Amino acid sequence: MFANKLFIAAAIAHLPILYMYSRDMWGRGHYQFFPLLFCAVAWLLYERLSEKSTDRKYSLIATGLLILNLAFLFFTIAIYTPVLVIPTVALLLAGFILSHYGFSGLWLTLPVLAVLFIVCKMPTGRDLVLISQMQALASQLASWILDSFRLVHFREGVILITEKKQFFTEEACSGIRSLFSAFAAIALLGLSRRYSAPRQIFNLMQCIVWVIAGNAIRVAAVVYLSDNGYEQFSHGTLHEMFGLVIFLGIVGITLSVDRFLELFRRQATIEDDTDDDVDGTVIDSGVSKSKHPEISKRSETINWILTGAYVLVFLFSSSLMYAKSKGVGRVGFDSLELSSLDASELFGSIAGWTVTNFEEKLRTEASLFAPESFIWSLSKGPLKVIVSLDGPYEEFHDLTLCYRGIGWDVNSNHEYAEDKSSQDGLSWLEMAKPGEFGHVYFSAHASDGQLAHPANEFSARVRFFKNIQLGLGLSAPLTGNLNRNGEPMPISQIQLMLVSDKPITPEELQDARQLFEFCRKKLVTSKRFSQQ
Repeated sequence: MFANKLFIAAAIAHLPILYMYSRDMWGRGHYQFFPLLFCAVAWLLYERLSEKSTDRKYSLIATGLLILNLAFLFFTIAIYTPVLVIPTVALLLAGFILSHYGFSGLWLTLPVLAVLFIVCKMPTGRDLVLISQMQALASQLASWILDSFRLVHFREGVILITEKKQFFTEEACSGIRSLFSAFAAIALLGLSRRYSAPRQIFNLMQCIVWVIAGNAIRVAAVVYLSDNGYEQFSHGTLHEMFGLVIFLGIVGITLSVDRFLELFRRQATIEDDTDDDVDGTVIDSGVSKSKHPEISKRSETINWILTGAYVLVFLFSSSLMYAKSKGVGRVGFDSLELSSLDASELFGSIAGWTVTNFEEKLRTEASLFAPESFIWSLSKGPLKVIVSLDGPYEEFHDLTLCYRGIGWDVNSNHEYAEDKSSQDGLSWLEMAKPGEFGHVYFSAHASDGQLAHPANEFSARVRFFKNIQLGLGLSAPLTGNLNRNGEPMPISQIQLMLVSDKPITPEELQDARQLFEFCRKKLVTSKRFSQQ
């Protein structure tokens, strides 16, 4: 039937955004299981809908869902974000199910569609905030476990320091991967067994508890074993296998608690029959398995219009994806290939401040901080500050998560002109932790010394119209060694950190800001920023 051709056209139109979504999500450890989730959801939908007879009484409402899906589809590709991909796909599936199986079919499959949102990317970097919070929680709990084993150590945010070495609670050990993966596994198992909604919710809630406990044990065990000569547990294959064992243990404990409580919830009834009743499965009431009614001319016209709209969106999104792909193979960079700096860039007395020390630090990929840093220590009376140039980055790097990761409570601020050609702007952090107060000024600069801007500092409206022009061929795609903001890579950041054991006065802040402006002007004219 023509309606089926419409849904085929709609499915094809979603391929570009699914490609964009897959490319983005595959690089995020806690979302990498999404292909298996999609396959499991497809199987569950088929299993549930195979029980249903067709019911096309709600085709107009289904058409409304498809129109809404078209709007989501166009907006998702126009602002080029994976955040809306899952809601867009869910709308398409809901429209198809409602069109063919009616409200009873949609109600039956809503829990399955809801599982898709487990791999829905969080907006505005909230997933990074969640990772940071999970890292801090895992580190704190692991520290308490190590205390119970009397291992001498010190915790600074997400870093655990023993007498022999220090350990960074990275994303893989934070529990974020286990949380999303375990959520998906428990939800799919419950749906396949037709668990009731309260039972599903309880299992998901208890899963959170076991994820937190399991990963705290994992972090503590890695630190304890590595500190006692078994360093192979801190990296490599054995480290990953240990994480897999912890994940299987989390799922196993969750299911064991579920089965144990089932003994008290169930009486002498067959579990599957009871689950079906509690699950609220809607049984067909008089809907015959007759052939589909003929589509009226009016419905056929609407279907033609929708099909044409999906084709146009597909052509636009394919054009935009092709234009974007031209900039994917951009020039890479290595900190060892970049110009190094020495103490002479800042020396002597600077507006009353005296340089007291200089050092260069190279770090591994597992570090919370930049791969390379050049650090100057300055003092003025009782005040002490650290000025550093850090990099390389692909784009502006918000230091908020970094300082939260080492135990500071942070309030971040940005001050930039909306005109990106302007070189006026900086960011600053107001920080505090027990017995200490801090303030950080920082700004990012492209390889030519020009000011780089936060990627999310301006509204999606700018990206929306730029991508429309790009998709329609009205503007040229970014090529060469440029980031998504069109700024020459690599990006280096200049920051000044002021720390005091008492609240920082406005006069001290003003003095520190003037020093930051002076140091920034000096550093952006150094050989570090002469590369194109």
